[in-house]
Amino acid sequence: MQPKRIIFIDKKGCTNNEYKLNSLPFKEEIIIKKSIELFNDREPCIIHRTYVMKKLMLEINEYFNEVLPDGKGQIELEEIPKNIRALLNINNDVVKVQLDS
Repeated sequence: MQPKRIIFIDKKGCTNNEYKLNSLPFKEEIIIKKSIELFNDREPCIIHRTYVMKKLMLEINEYFNEVLPDGKGQIELEEIPKNIRALLNINNDVVKVQLDS
């Protein structure tokens, strides 16, 4: 089940940011690195960029489907594997991730 919203919660318990899965903020260097890996393209066109971002979204969605199979709930940011956290360009104040279906 794909989460409709992914909410990043800060240290104060407030919503820091909220995104749909298809609009998550990926780090630019990750997009470039993956584009080089998949297409040998250091300056990805919109087609390569979109493909890379979809692959990253699928990776994140697959992880959340494993840990929160109901498609909703909260997880501490530190519990999320480093390789998944490294994909996202999120604020340092974020301590939890909440999924709402």
